[in-house]
Amino acid sequence: MNTFVVDTSVTVAWYLDESFSPSARIWQDRLLAGKARLLVPSFHYWEFANVLRTLVARRDLDADLATEIFDLHLDAPLEVVDPDRRAVLAVALDYGATAYDAVFIALAVDNEAPLITAERTTTAWVTKLAALVESVR
Repeated sequence: MNTFVVDTSVTVAWYLDESFSPSARIWQDRLLAGKARLLVPSFHYWEFANVLRTLVARRDLDADLATEIFDLHLDAPLEVVDPDRRAVLAVALDYGATAYDAVFIALAVDNEAPLITAERTTTAWVTKLAALVESVR
C-alpha cells in the first residue's frame, strides 16, 4: 500500500462541493478501500474544524451539518503523524510557504510521501516540491 500525505483542502472536498471534489473523493475511496495510507499532522483536525467554522459564520453551512461532517471526519482512518517541529519554520522559509502549509510539506518530505493537495500548481511551494505533489486540480 502506498503512503501519501493529504492536505486539508482535499479532505474538506470529500464532504463539500468544490470544483475538484470528484478528484478528491478518489483519494477518499482509495483510503476506505485500504489501497492508500493517508497521513495527516494532528494540526489537520484544527484546520478542518476552522474551515467548517468559517463556513458556518458566513452562513454557507448549517452548524448542525458542520458538526456532523466533523464527527464523520474524525472517524476517517487517517494516520496522524507529526513532522519534526523544529523543521517547520525552516521548511516554510525554504519553500516560501505559510507555516501551516509547511507542516504538511515537512511531513511529506520526512516520509518521502507525495502530498495530495488542491493548492494551485503555480503556487511557489507546489512548484518547488514538484515530484512530491499529487494535485487534485
